[in-house]
Amino acid sequence: MASKAIYVGILVVIIIALAAAFLVLSQPAAQPSPTPSPTPSPAASPSPTPAAPAKPEKIEIPVGVLVDESGPTSDVGKDYSKGIEAALKLFNEKGIYTKDGVRVVIKYYKRDYAYNPTRAEEFYKEFRDKYGVWAVLGWGTADTEKLADQVAKDKVAYISASYSAKLVKKPYNFFPAPDYSTQACAAVKWIYETNPNAKLVLMYDHNVAYSRSPIPAIKAYAEHLGLQVAGEVHLSLKATEADAERSVREAAQYNPDYIWCGNTITSCALAVKSMPKAGLDAVFIINVWGFDERFPKLGGEAAYGRAMGVSPFRYPQMARDTEGYKLLAEAAKLVGVPEDKINLRFLQGFLNAWLLIQAIERLDSKTLMEKKGEAIKEALESSCQGEPFKFGGLAPDARYCPGRHLAHTQVWLVRLTSTGEFEFLGPISVEDFDCVEATTG
Repeated sequence: MASKAIYVGILVVIIIALAAAFLVLSQPAAQPSPTPSPTPSPAASPSPTPAAPAKPEKIEIPVGVLVDESGPTSDVGKDYSKGIEAALKLFNEKGIYTKDGVRVVIKYYKRDYAYNPTRAEEFYKEFRDKYGVWAVLGWGTADTEKLADQVAKDKVAYISASYSAKLVKKPYNFFPAPDYSTQACAAVKWIYETNPNAKLVLMYDHNVAYSRSPIPAIKAYAEHLGLQVAGEVHLSLKATEADAERSVREAAQYNPDYIWCGNTITSCALAVKSMPKAGLDAVFIINVWGFDERFPKLGGEAAYGRAMGVSPFRYPQMARDTEGYKLLAEAAKLVGVPEDKINLRFLQGFLNAWLLIQAIERLDSKTLMEKKGEAIKEALESSCQGEPFKFGGLAPDARYCPGRHLAHTQVWLVRLTSTGEFEFLGPISVEDFDCVEATTG
């Protein structure tokens, strides 16, 4: 029994030994410890890729609006101002979007500067310093020319109701029309082609920059063609009936065939109305701010067959079949303007605001927020070689090239016929003479 127990014990020991050996052999071979990598220095660490900034939900753009609702050009300024506000209200409500889909709201600050350039300058400083405007929708020639270099320094896009040739070369100034000089040259071209032996008298306010603006180009182009400019007569922008009659009597001494009237509608209409008293039988050709739908009433019977206006725009009532007119009528309704009261001045204000909005819509939100007025300027100039700005049939397409912001050169002459109807002649475009250069040198 004892020997048997010994054998069993030996057998158990062998089994345990064999099991231990099996366990050791079945383990994986030990691996050498890896050499630790050196810790990279901060300079060598790759920078994490920053997350793209989230697009804003909405961009609010501050815009200054300068108008004349109480001064000497308020006869055309009031309805222009309504057109500006109607457009801003319409597009704000319909939705203005950057090309990457961000909603834009225009917050505007309107000031009536009563056609006083000093007050305009004061209001511009308020716009810039208090509200930080990115753009201005401006008005008159004297104030817009005076501010042109400053707005360029401040990088504020400036779309004006002044179409002065001097603004064409200013980097931040724009308008959706040919300049006054190009418009006037179209009238000179028509006169020459109609009657090359005609005599032309220039009647305008000699003390007002807007009225004087195209005079150098008229004289230079007339000389180029061989058309006689017989004389110049002063007519105050604020003329009374007596003032207008005196000016017309002075003009009659030259025995003119045509008279260029370079003021706004009230004084030009008074001059036409006084022709019978002064014994003058001539045709008045009147600049864009001096002739519109009201002229038959303001000029009286003397205007029938004897008055014409320059216009780079279609009159609203003659554009009812266009997409632009539908927007115009929709905007008018928002501000309580009856459809039969939508006139050329309302249209001009609407177009200026619409041009600004179209420029904004060409930009992405990042560029717009970073560059502000400079971005708007660049968007306007993108039309030089790219897509022109379109106005739904209310005006010709507009392009702006860096260094020369001449939207286009197409002009109509709008003749008031002897039966009181408006007849559009043209469009007329001057291709053989640089009327901007004739004004600016």
